[in-house]
Amino acid sequence: MDKELEKRLSVNDFEISNEEYMIKIAFYLEISKKVLRAFDSTKDILETQKQYEMSDGTDKNTQLMIGPKDTYYHHYLLYKDRKFKYEDLIKSLYNIEKKNPILKNMFKDITGSNMAGRVADLTFAMMYLKKELSFEELLDWIARSSGSRSEFSFTPLSINKLMVKLVGPFKENITVYDPAVGTANLLLNVDSENFEKNKYYGQDINKSVLEIAKMNAILQDINSKNIELRLGDSLNSNWNFGKADVVVADMPLAMSWRPSKDLEQDDRYKNYGKLPNKNEWPFILEGLDKLSDDGTMIALSAQGILFRAAKEYKVRRKLLEDGMIKAVILLPEKLYYGTSVANCLLVLKKSSKDRDVFFINASKEYQKVKSNNVLTDDNIGKIVDAFNNQKEVKNFSRKISFEEIQKNDFNLTMARYINQYQFQEKLNQQKEFENLTKIDNKIGNVDEELNKIMRELVTDDKLKEVEKLIK
Repeated sequence: MDKELEKRLSVNDFEISNEEYMIKIAFYLEISKKVLRAFDSTKDILETQKQYEMSDGTDKNTQLMIGPKDTYYHHYLLYKDRKFKYEDLIKSLYNIEKKNPILKNMFKDITGSNMAGRVADLTFAMMYLKKELSFEELLDWIARSSGSRSEFSFTPLSINKLMVKLVGPFKENITVYDPAVGTANLLLNVDSENFEKNKYYGQDINKSVLEIAKMNAILQDINSKNIELRLGDSLNSNWNFGKADVVVADMPLAMSWRPSKDLEQDDRYKNYGKLPNKNEWPFILEGLDKLSDDGTMIALSAQGILFRAAKEYKVRRKLLEDGMIKAVILLPEKLYYGTSVANCLLVLKKSSKDRDVFFINASKEYQKVKSNNVLTDDNIGKIVDAFNNQKEVKNFSRKISFEEIQKNDFNLTMARYINQYQFQEKLNQQKEFENLTKIDNKIGNVDEELNKIMRELVTDDKLKEVEKLIK
């Protein structure tokens, strides 16, 4: 037996979190589905699996090689017949790695004895119920299942969709960059119909989450020459890959950052004074540094960047004075799983003819789904239409002059520019008059009762004094 496989089988403890295990099994399901659909796309997936096991297991229509008895569906059929062995699953995952160098060490953390398997096999089988979902949708489902306990940061699908639409439409042969790439769901949604013509760059400091990004790229058949995913610190090291036409960033929200003094002389930051202790503005400055002169950047952030003072004020003011901030969009609360915080989007450009900023109050644009809110296609369409056409709508969107922002001391809080409370514009005058009359009559009745009580409690002399005071 191979020493590496022997090592994986000999580990007694289950050395992976349940969430990470679910993600890797979801990936395993997807690559198995990919191979089986290349073999036969017309039949039920389990029927295809049975036919695949009767074949020699080779197919030239897929980039991946997975033997008939190494697929997810082979083990699922064994599970249904109560013949599933966790050790055999580990062996299959190892075989897949050996046959596909692009998947080297992808499943190395799935280890342990069959005792660990008793904990994991239910999750393994449960994934079958979600077999019709895409990997992106599976990640979204796992994020919802984990909620605030999640080890990873997943951008909800509806936010992904909105951000991509706000930076489109796209010219040919674009370069896209995400300085906080995470699972790459956001990065790989940008102009996804033209992967073979575009270049994609993503960077993240988290090794585990970058592994998920690589899974995403593999499942979308992106050629390695068209994508580069880098393990690195976007804020502390300057990755000189060139310029990007589109920069997208769903940044870690309001995390503390302690920059070294040397970074203040970094080309990305040196024009903005002392660097803030929160990470959002540095991420935005990193993105702007990589942005081409006619490119567009969109960043998702906590609302604090709109109004925080001191060092952040100086960065915000400088960007506004240079006309780089083009839009502020307030999003609804509870879009993220496990948190009720309402975030915002900033749209930025390097080249700008004016310094006005377009504000959109989209805080009420959502549909409630269980304990969370979701942006529907109609909500997204309304936001994108208002932004693209600079359409002013009462209590929703408005173009604000630089002079007005200056008068507000460069505070970009939505409530300063758009009323967040919507009032009924047309009143039924007759009905309102009747309501006011009823209230007036009630007040009159209360006054009469009060006078009656006072007469019973005080003398005539004292009563006259009280009546004078009331009048």
